[in-house]
Amino acid sequence: MTTPIVSVIVPAFNAAAFIGEALASLRAQTLVDIEVIVIDDASTDGTSALVEAAAAADPRIRLLRRAVNSGPSAARNQGLAAAEGRWIALLDADDSYGPDRLAHLVELGERHDAQLCSDNLALDIDGEPGDPQPMIPPAILSTPRELGLHEFVQRNVADPQWPRLNLGFLKPIFRRDFLVANAIRYDERVRFAEDYALYIDCFRAGARWWMSPAATYRYRVRADSLTQVQTVADLGILHSRLDALIRVAADDSDLVRSIERQRTVVYRCLHYRAFTDAVKDRRPGVAARELLGDPRRTAAIAQELARQAPIIVRKALRGGYRR
Repeated sequence: MTTPIVSVIVPAFNAAAFIGEALASLRAQTLVDIEVIVIDDASTDGTSALVEAAAAADPRIRLLRRAVNSGPSAARNQGLAAAEGRWIALLDADDSYGPDRLAHLVELGERHDAQLCSDNLALDIDGEPGDPQPMIPPAILSTPRELGLHEFVQRNVADPQWPRLNLGFLKPIFRRDFLVANAIRYDERVRFAEDYALYIDCFRAGARWWMSPAATYRYRVRADSLTQVQTVADLGILHSRLDALIRVAADDSDLVRSIERQRTVVYRCLHYRAFTDAVKDRRPGVAARELLGDPRRTAAIAQELARQAPIIVRKALRGGYRR
């Protein structure tokens, strides 16, 4: 058997409502020399049965099952260990590809000798009418170009001009030999911003990353996804990773400033989440300590509350909050 050009890794947990569309988009790729590795992360719905049916119709698809739910990082690492392609691609089970995506990215990556290569995201936001819209506006990405570490970090903090823009959400393809040579894998403690952490590791290992403005990755934004629902533990791990990155980048003042800006946002979200969790769980003592125990935390919680106020009002008008 020949080595496939691309191995596509699809972690899936209770994805029966979406996995069929995701796999159909892979079977429709104009680049046919691919393998598709679906890792069922101990689903309790019909995800595995749907993947088995797709595999019976297309031998490029195979299913790996996990006995215990371990999160997307562990599932992706299992996929990385099983992959044989020259390039590695990622697809979340509730997303899909445009038909030319893999052919376009492989050609772009090979032409520029890149280790990572990504397209734009077509954001499909639950509850918003109209067609999916590109995440990166033409003012920032109008033609293919290289992405550097400084810009990547800077554009991971919300910008009022482009509130949906966050380069950490991109789904690049990777050269497998680069990941192997640098022992780059997902941090399995991380269930939120796990891609961001991996991409930083790639940059630190010397990766060149090229971007294309073509919005051929359809990214579904769901209110109940892990990306939208971050836990205190998730945010704490991300804050620690940013601390470590600042220490590594200590001799680059511009980069340190960019990381510190992002760390400030994460700190604000972390303590706001800790405070609201305590309120929802009816733990007034914990909530009071979180809010009043430190002036810096008080200011951070107040800032995030002001930012969240319009969102809270909209959700209340739609029928209230659910934990």
